[in-house]
Amino acid sequence: MNKPRLWITRRLSEATLERAERDYDVVINHADTPGTATELISASADFDAIIPCHSEHFSADVVAQFSDRLKIVANHSVGVDHCNLPALKDRGIAVTNTPDVLSDATAELAMLLMLGAARHAVAGDKIVRTGAWDSWSPAFMVGKQVTGSRLGIIGMGRVGRAFATKARGFDMEVHYYNR
Repeated sequence: MNKPRLWITRRLSEATLERAERDYDVVINHADTPGTATELISASADFDAIIPCHSEHFSADVVAQFSDRLKIVANHSVGVDHCNLPALKDRGIAVTNTPDVLSDATAELAMLLMLGAARHAVAGDKIVRTGAWDSWSPAFMVGKQVTGSRLGIIGMGRVGRAFATKARGFDMEVHYYNR
């Protein structure tokens, strides 16, 4: 029995690639460059499925030129803003995404940036790396204490909620605005 053909447009994790190669006849874009409109249109005639990232754009114009062979666009991304959903639906092409997989990672990056800004991390790193740091003083690079501070979050979606959870670990008082 022939396996369905799958085009993976970007380099993904080894575990993902191993699973795909087990279950599908896979072609991987090892160059790891975004697929162009021309490549997407061509692939629609050669593949049953495409795993793109947010870097590939499925506009109505591109989708209108697709072959009838393509049955699914299985996004390796949280959003689908790069896909013209009505055009894909009209062609009978299913579209999936991976919601919530980046909420914690994004919240962690927000926490990293907040802590870095509060404690002058970039400036401190530069001082150390350039050899400009020669002594300690009580007022040098003190920054702002985050623990126990008040945090405002605009938008309590998945990322906002994950960020609030992490902030509670710093005993922060969380305030938010949500439409």
